[in-house]
Amino acid sequence: MPTFTFRAYDSENVRVYGARKADSEGTVQKYAEGKGYTGVSVFKSETAYRAGVYKLATPKELSIFCRQMSVLFFSQITLMEGVVLLSEQTENKNLKTALLEIHALMEQGYTLSESMGMYPHIFGAYLLNMVSIGETSGTLDIVFGDMSEYFDKESKLRKKLASAITYPAILTIMMAAIVLLLILKILPMFGDILRSMGGEMPAVTRALISVSGFIVAYLPIIVAVIVVIVILITVYARTEKGGIWFDKMKLNAPIAKFINRRVITSRFARSMAILLKSGVQLVNALEETKAIIDNKYLEKTFNEIIKKVKNGADLDVALKELGIFPPLFLKMVFIGQTTGHIDNMLDKSAVMFDEDVDEALEKLTIMLEPILIIVLSVVVGIILVSVMLPMISIMNAIG
Repeated sequence: MPTFTFRAYDSENVRVYGARKADSEGTVQKYAEGKGYTGVSVFKSETAYRAGVYKLATPKELSIFCRQMSVLFFSQITLMEGVVLLSEQTENKNLKTALLEIHALMEQGYTLSESMGMYPHIFGAYLLNMVSIGETSGTLDIVFGDMSEYFDKESKLRKKLASAITYPAILTIMMAAIVLLLILKILPMFGDILRSMGGEMPAVTRALISVSGFIVAYLPIIVAVIVVIVILITVYARTEKGGIWFDKMKLNAPIAKFINRRVITSRFARSMAILLKSGVQLVNALEETKAIIDNKYLEKTFNEIIKKVKNGADLDVALKELGIFPPLFLKMVFIGQTTGHIDNMLDKSAVMFDEDVDEALEKLTIMLEPILIIVLSVVVGIILVSVMLPMISIMNAIG
């Protein structure tokens, strides 16, 4: 199905934008009107569509785009000419297409923020809202510069997380492959040899050979059950209830708890600092930031925090009730509020917790490597000993 973008107004006459796959413009029109929107304008797009933030353009690509946009304001090139020029520079097919379509919309009289707003599946809500703020305040050059730095740091953070996970994941896969090889191939072969030689086999050996025989006999069924379980978990995780449950687990998982909470703290501090420096009010900044945290459980509970701040609660007191922000961060927020420089304090907090994440990831990688090697050695050792013991006893009996 093709992708359609739309522009409309909500019940409070505020402009809203969206994108979705549909079989026709009429379907999108009905969808938007069904949500209570009025003044709906629908446009067909050649971009792909996938729900979620940063799916069709990576943080690195968005960082480069924002940096190039910020440079445009210091050149002699007009904004519309610059959009076309940037479309020629990017290698991302969907971003290239979106920029050309944005240029066409601007030719029809739409502003940059209005045109970009119809592509939330590519740019993400945070960047689009910041562009709108920059356009209103006349600080688009500053906003794009800040956004370039933000996405650059987000890209580096994701690379560090991926790098920290990659080695343990490879080691775990290799460990599982070795164990399966021993159980499915080596153990049955030794089992046949031991039976042909006669003699009593230890209980551990009999148990392992039984497990091996069971796995070999029912391997297709076992694989099918595992695949079905993985699919069910994936489908459940994509539901609203399942997404909230899994995101809550991420915050409380024994090993990942420390890292996840500091990653969220860093993202929250950095995005809040940018918004407050751009002149956004505290409550509005909290509204904008909750989606950037990338945790459905916190997004849901964040609404309560926003209500409390609206009712006059101090930010550090309201954030403390979430139970995920480190005490040091809350103290820094308190100091920022007291001194009237909360944006600068949030900036410093983001840098500090970035360093915390780096150190934690390094320690986690160093810690996991020997643990996985020890586990592999123990498992392989048990299998080998269970095979060798009866062999030795049979040899002694023959001797």
